[in-house]
Amino acid sequence: MRAAKSAGDLPGNLPGAGIGDAPVYERSTQGIPAAERLDYWREDVLRRMEPREVLTPERPFSARLRRISGRDAELVEHASDGLVADRTAARCARDGWDDIGIDLMIESSHAVLEQQTALKVRPGELHVVDYARPVRVVRSRHRAVGLIVSRARVQDLVGPDLTVLSGVRVPVQGLALLLASHVRTTLQALSSLSAAERGLAVNAATDMACAVLQAHAGTLDADRFAAGFYAAALQLIRRDCSDPSLTPTLVALHLGCSRAALYRAFARQGHSVAASIWAARLERAWAILHRSDHAHLLVSEVAYACGFLDHSTFDRMFKKRYGLSPRDARGQGQQMRAAQMDDL
Repeated sequence: MRAAKSAGDLPGNLPGAGIGDAPVYERSTQGIPAAERLDYWREDVLRRMEPREVLTPERPFSARLRRISGRDAELVEHASDGLVADRTAARCARDGWDDIGIDLMIESSHAVLEQQTALKVRPGELHVVDYARPVRVVRSRHRAVGLIVSRARVQDLVGPDLTVLSGVRVPVQGLALLLASHVRTTLQALSSLSAAERGLAVNAATDMACAVLQAHAGTLDADRFAAGFYAAALQLIRRDCSDPSLTPTLVALHLGCSRAALYRAFARQGHSVAASIWAARLERAWAILHRSDHAHLLVSEVAYACGFLDHSTFDRMFKKRYGLSPRDARGQGQQMRAAQMDDL
């Protein structure tokens, strides 16, 4: 059995960069002679799947790949022209790759995944691929992201038999919805993230993915993935904090865990769920008060837009958090923008 290799094990990548560095490895067909591109992609870039056919032979094949390494996992973004690729039983036996992939299709007009059964893959959907088993994909021009986790880690979660996960569609709801959102956000912000932040983002995605796999297999133990639930909860809170009805109970309900398990996950990080909700609301209010395109809003309207139903409570909590009133914070923002204009 072979565990998931780091990107640094692959030919052509920068030497000496370890998982702790969370390096970003990029490959593309740009600069490769048109007649050699598919062979290059097959032999030097893809490690598990083997391209068999290009669906648009009338034009040169074009593809791009980005890989980020984390703890026990890799986040791989693949974009290319339409192709047919497979992983045969002979290749499975020969190369020993046996990881588990959770794939998110981002863009594609037509895609099919065949493992155990044939599934039509639509943008926004999550699917699980067992690389120890034969698999075939047909994809039009597409962009997809795969989180590849070591088989040993997944078996530790759901048991030795992973048949229940092979080639299945995972409903994009609850924790799976947050996982998909987290992966998208990580890729969008990739150029602005430090190495440490990239590592944290991939590790958080891995913890969420493991919890998703456990839940799909019916063996979910929220306490084992407290870090994943914590990361997912923070993402949900930041997204929905403007809703005044958001409570710890609703957060737990959206994540599919008990309220007690959620409280324990936050306690391990030295935080509380309720305090994190209020903090997210205050941070959103601070950002709005410092933006010129929201200068027309009354302070009371900002409070309401950030989940506060009582203006006096908003004023009191804001001043306690930032040491100045919301009105003074807006004035500070105006002064900072004026100073930036003077420097131009």
